[in-house]
Amino acid sequence: MSGFFKTTLMALALSFVVGCAESEAPASVIVQPVAATAALTQQDSQAIFDYAYPLVIMKISQDMMFTVPFRPPSHANHFIHFKRLAMPQNRAVVLGNRNTLYSVGWVDLSRGPVLFEIPDMGERYFVMPLLDAWSNTFKSLGSRTTGQGAQKYLLVNADWEGVAPEGYEVIASPTNMVWITGRIQADDPQDALAAGLLQDSYRLLTQAEANGDGDPFGDFVPTYLAKDVRKPVPYSLQMKAASFYNEFLRMWANNPSPPEDAAILATLAKAGLQPGSEVRFENLTADVQAQLIGGLEAKQKAHLAAFYDGDEQKTPWIFNRERMGIWGTDYERRAYWAMWGLGANLVEDAIYGVSQLDAQLAALDGSGLYRLHFEADEIPPTNAFWSVTAYDTEGYLEANDEHRYSLGSNHELTYNADGSVDLYLSAKRPANEGYNWVPAPKGLFKVLLRIYWPTDSALNGEWQIPPIEKI
Repeated sequence: MSGFFKTTLMALALSFVVGCAESEAPASVIVQPVAATAALTQQDSQAIFDYAYPLVIMKISQDMMFTVPFRPPSHANHFIHFKRLAMPQNRAVVLGNRNTLYSVGWVDLSRGPVLFEIPDMGERYFVMPLLDAWSNTFKSLGSRTTGQGAQKYLLVNADWEGVAPEGYEVIASPTNMVWITGRIQADDPQDALAAGLLQDSYRLLTQAEANGDGDPFGDFVPTYLAKDVRKPVPYSLQMKAASFYNEFLRMWANNPSPPEDAAILATLAKAGLQPGSEVRFENLTADVQAQLIGGLEAKQKAHLAAFYDGDEQKTPWIFNRERMGIWGTDYERRAYWAMWGLGANLVEDAIYGVSQLDAQLAALDGSGLYRLHFEADEIPPTNAFWSVTAYDTEGYLEANDEHRYSLGSNHELTYNADGSVDLYLSAKRPANEGYNWVPAPKGLFKVLLRIYWPTDSALNGEWQIPPIEKI
């Protein structure tokens, strides 16, 4: 079966640059070899890889974003704002978003609290998830949860003791690393200009800087450079065991495990791995090193195959409603989504359906004309808005004379007399000017349905996406 009929969930990941390479991380303190207390099984060694993976990919992703060549170098506790909606010439992000702008902030709480302020957002939808170093979303700020008014927060770690400045609400993070993956509604390029002004009003800086004491992270030196990494997932899946596990150990020392991880910590302890230690991979016994190498290589091989080959689509839509971002002790699933959807929203904030097949499970082709029909009582159920966007087979927009790439509830749609709505997809303009036309690529293409702040009927399975019909 041709590669087109494969789809990878990585397409929904928050990725910024492309490619793959590796560099060696700097050394830490060398100590005497650590004896293992029991032999690791193959299952143990693979479970340790899954457990470690989020800390490693989060560190790589952070440093890469700090060092991308088309922006000035950055470091923790400052926002990186993306002020333009995705365009055909943008090849850095797959399935580029035509509905929201991104504001990304990497926070480091190891040297004190950080101030985080959100302006009055008016009627504009926004969401600001806060992820810890293990990729758990421990707080989601925004329209759904905290409302539209101005908000002030003091981000602190679990060890912090003090009094917050007046007017600031304390948010305690389980780890020193926090990743803010903000989205703000922007309906079109002109609207993005107004949204950008709100982005400029976001505030993120250390309390030390706010007090005039200077930036405690001004001396930051990244471990991973964007020019070397290029794309975090393939990079991480080609790391040698020493580089991978030494990065895990460094991150682990600064980002404690959740209390519910006692069982897996016992497994790590069998290998001589203890949280907060300065042990390096090279200090482990030869047997443990060999076992960890075996587990890492088996996992990397399987995930690289999935990354490049994808999974076969067997239904008209791939529609994920499973809980995201709150992983508990399901470390295998957590690692899977850290690879294929790092930074994905909670399903309560957004859900996505992707398809490259019509109702007859034939490939969507821009030379045909397709209709996506929503009955009046089956229009995508949302508390915010929904949209439909067409992409080529690689997940990129294709230029068209209309300069239109997406349609949805925030656009001027033509509804049928009975309240239903039809969206038409094709490379050539339909004859009827009244059509809600989403220009499609000229060849094979795929469609992404986004629903922001979905209602319960979308989350519990009562509502289903209708198949795309060829007409």
